[in-house]
Amino acid sequence: EYNNNGNDSVDDERNNVDRVKTRFRARVAYFGTPFHGWQVQPDRSTVQGEIEEALSRRFHRRVSVLGAGRTDAGVHARGQAIHFDLFPDEIPFLPPSPLKTADSIDAPIMEEDQQICTDFCNELQHSMNRMLPLDIRWKKLQLAPYIFSKQAKDDDNNGNALDYESEDKEPSQPLRARPWHVIQSASSKWYSYRFTLGPTLWNPMDRFTRTHFVHRPIFAPPSSSLRPSKSANIEPYALTKQDIDRLHTILRLYEGTHDFSAFGGQLEQNEKRSGKKISTIRTVYRVELVKESLKEDYTSGGGSESILPPVQDQLGFIGEEGNYRIDFLLQGALYKMVRNMVGTAIEVWLGRMSEDHLMELLQMHREEDSMGEDDKPQKKNEKIGRKDNPCKPAPPEGLTLECVYYGDNF
Repeated sequence: EYNNNGNDSVDDERNNVDRVKTRFRARVAYFGTPFHGWQVQPDRSTVQGEIEEALSRRFHRRVSVLGAGRTDAGVHARGQAIHFDLFPDEIPFLPPSPLKTADSIDAPIMEEDQQICTDFCNELQHSMNRMLPLDIRWKKLQLAPYIFSKQAKDDDNNGNALDYESEDKEPSQPLRARPWHVIQSASSKWYSYRFTLGPTLWNPMDRFTRTHFVHRPIFAPPSSSLRPSKSANIEPYALTKQDIDRLHTILRLYEGTHDFSAFGGQLEQNEKRSGKKISTIRTVYRVELVKESLKEDYTSGGGSESILPPVQDQLGFIGEEGNYRIDFLLQGALYKMVRNMVGTAIEVWLGRMSEDHLMELLQMHREEDSMGEDDKPQKKNEKIGRKDNPCKPAPPEGLTLECVYYGDNF
């Protein structure tokens, strides 16, 4: 049974420097539509389940795999990271020894075993890519290093290191040589959300990787210019640059360190599972709104001139309609946090929710006037939760885990 707190068999030797197994790490890319998310589920096809099944067939035993992020059903990944452990008799080289000092993050390995290790990783990666469905690909399989760190933390149900709220400060933990950990060693994550603005999703092939946000005049931002249509039932409007700039401004409100309790899901379940109060404070380093090309780069004979007419003119786009991508660089995300952030920002942009309400949701506590109508103090600092955010999460197909970043070149 897979353990949600990340302390499964791949991490049994967390407190034992002289580990028995040897740890490997790899990058994984997958098309998430056919799967019921990342995490193993009974009688359902998941990305983690497919990888564990392939590794278990390869080594004739159950091999547990831990991922850096547990994506939902329909969510994709280009730079997911994993780690797993193998026994000494399953590798053709002498396992590396733990470091004695913190001068290097590389796990020492005998020089004559370097090439053997490289060949083994290349062969295993090739084998996995042949055994796995075409929707899942491995890359950059390598020996995981030892690193010096303090006592590792638990992780939440979304593959992020957890911080617990506590008035008692834990004693300082000494630095120790520990196996590299796919969750605990991560420094930040890059998520992207792709969507289309306009009357329809023009390219049907994008329907599994891009969300179409439907617009009608009653939801149009104030700066949009309405224009009559040949159809009596539909009145499309032209998005202006000011509209897009306003959406970018709304998204930039997420930057910084905030309490994202109004944007997380299953917080109570995770707290009951861990028995501790989970901190919902998260840091978003940067949010960018990028306009993506509407056409492929078809050129004649390697030249600079396209052999096709402009796609935008061909499809009848007006104003700033088209394909967009939101990039989030953040420290870590709560369950469904990114999708809730996108869904809420779009609702604010369309005028269904006020910008002040969004700013209130991002505060650590609700700030109200201290005096009521009868000059009696009112209740202050009431905790905000998911129930205070009426917006639905954005659909999963537009979300991609682009990369999980670490301190080395992995």
